[in-house]
Amino acid sequence: MDQVHKDTFFKRACASLEKNIQDIKDVSKKIIQRNNIIRKELHQINEDDKLVQQRILEYGVERVDELEVLEFSPYFVRCVVDFKDDEKEIIYFGKFSFIENNIYSWITPASSIRFEKPGEISYIRPDGRERTGILVEKDQYMIVDGKIVYLSTESLGNPRELIYQEYFSKQKKGFILPEIIAQMEKAQDTVIRAHHKDAMLISGPAGSGKTTLALHRVAYLAQSPDVSDEFKPTSIIIFVEDTGTMDYFSHLLPELGIKGVHITTFALWAMKALDLADITYVYRFGENEQEKDLYEFKKKKALETVLQYTYSVNIFRVLKEVYASYFSQEEKRLFEKQKKQKVLDRFDLTVLLMLFKKKYGKLSFMQGYYQMNKSRAAKKKTGRFPIEYSLMIFDEFQNYIPEQILLAKSTVNKKHNAIMYVGDLAQQTKLGTLQSWTEVDEILKEDRCVILQKVYRNTKNILEYIQAVGYEIDISEKLREGEAVIEKMTNTKQEEITYITSLHENFPEKSIGVITKDKEYLDVFKEWQSIDKVHLMSIHEAQGVEFDIVCIVGVQADTFSVHYDNVDDTLIKAKNHVNRDLLYVALTRAIDSLHVLGRVSLKGMMERE
Repeated sequence: MDQVHKDTFFKRACASLEKNIQDIKDVSKKIIQRNNIIRKELHQINEDDKLVQQRILEYGVERVDELEVLEFSPYFVRCVVDFKDDEKEIIYFGKFSFIENNIYSWITPASSIRFEKPGEISYIRPDGRERTGILVEKDQYMIVDGKIVYLSTESLGNPRELIYQEYFSKQKKGFILPEIIAQMEKAQDTVIRAHHKDAMLISGPAGSGKTTLALHRVAYLAQSPDVSDEFKPTSIIIFVEDTGTMDYFSHLLPELGIKGVHITTFALWAMKALDLADITYVYRFGENEQEKDLYEFKKKKALETVLQYTYSVNIFRVLKEVYASYFSQEEKRLFEKQKKQKVLDRFDLTVLLMLFKKKYGKLSFMQGYYQMNKSRAAKKKTGRFPIEYSLMIFDEFQNYIPEQILLAKSTVNKKHNAIMYVGDLAQQTKLGTLQSWTEVDEILKEDRCVILQKVYRNTKNILEYIQAVGYEIDISEKLREGEAVIEKMTNTKQEEITYITSLHENFPEKSIGVITKDKEYLDVFKEWQSIDKVHLMSIHEAQGVEFDIVCIVGVQADTFSVHYDNVDDTLIKAKNHVNRDLLYVALTRAIDSLHVLGRVSLKGMMERE
């Protein structure tokens, strides 16, 4: 197809999109008007009719929310199908259905045809009957804010051809499709629709789209007519590593039509189960890196014998007993400091939850409820209720202590044992975490293990730098060229601030991630917290997110290696392994450009080694 025909094709697609958006707006407006009428009339009708009208109103409100999403991105595939039992049809597939214009939800059985090549296709209808036909033409879209940013087409006898693409920075070069298109191929769709029973692993390196795939799996189970009754959103829990990821997931899932899923960290979940309202959580406790490492190492050892103790509401007395035979005098003094500050870390919470479960047999939450008294008046009370989930997801599972996973698993409905592990054992960024599946009593079937490949959105220059630092990665020839990675020698934090200020002034439209190994290092960078495009975070917090520009700050000779004296070799080996994975996570957060700021050159250190 020459450029003139491509331009005509694109204009026709834009006109069709504009009409669909306007139709969606018109229908949404009518539903809003109807909802308002129902609200006004609710207090005027009898109780029996009021219940029916209330249900209609709830559906109307939900439908308006769905149409609001469709208004900005109505569909992502258009198919022309010649069904053998009917006339030729034009069908669209999107996040939600808009039957008025032949737009169908991605969870419908028919949507599986969007992954097929032009030619013979078939799918199974809800009634079990097979429907067959010929896929004559297929157009794939990416629509953002009501605008086409990517469009390709293919048809019988004609391979896929790019019609239009728009790189987000407005540069017309080397655009690699985002994960949502590049990863949602037929094999991944099969994963999403896989049988709901038994544990599933979705693994892959940074940028492989594993989280995207997992969330679509959640959305499918919660919306598919076949299993939605058993996987209601309120019975699903997703464990994430930090509050930043909680916020991200909380915004993403509603876009897929899912509301009410529990998204939390293990720490928040454990503190709720233990009813610890006056306690503060801290990821690691101690004055310096070595002190924190040794403190965690001893607590990890104590987990081996924890079940010989008994739970008590005097939690610090319990913890003192558990750790007594493992702590040195210095560590006992550190624990007293921790007790005084009323602070718990991930090992403390794990110990307490293990003992709580041993004492009471199962985990539970304190919840309010109403009880009718003799005079038929309702009185509010509080009590403990067992925890049970229909589906559980561990995001970045490799960063959980095995005992944490076992505790959480004990609350999953045994009927389906529906658990998803999302992550990569090659990206462990915490000490004392999962090393093998036997530690969590898991036997993963081969057909329940999905290993994704990296979808590189980084430039070739960034990946070549990562290779030079010592990581074995494949670099596709199709990757776009970019800016050379810059190693800037700085002696002070102020020099780093000045450098980042200059970057922000030169590229105000780009997101900048300022990443460091220890978040305390960023205290003097607080002036950036009010700037939308600049994000300050530790490497742990950056796991799973990406930025146009990444600045790794505070790099020194011992930042990613340790040489402790008189310390167990097991700890040294584990710490260096974690540090290497941490550095890899930091380096792979950059999409366009990477800047390494500090007193040493990472590349130079590797060459010297």
